[in-house]
Amino acid sequence: MGVLYNYKQVKAFALIALHNLLNSANRNNINLKTLDMFLDPLEKVHKKEEVIEYAEKLKSREEK
Repeated sequence: MGVLYNYKQVKAFALIALHNLLNSANRNNINLKTLDMFLDPLEKVHKKEEVIEYAEKLKSREEK
């Protein structure tokens, strides 16, 4: 069986992918295919133990 993620980790990966997509050249072409393109590499970039903290940092920066 592969690595399991809890809901908060999955949500954090999705938030990071959306943030990256909205701040990319593809921001005018938001759909499931482009979101998937930004979601795929995140598992290799972020450790599942740290992904929630990183997503919270992105959200707090956006609020400022």
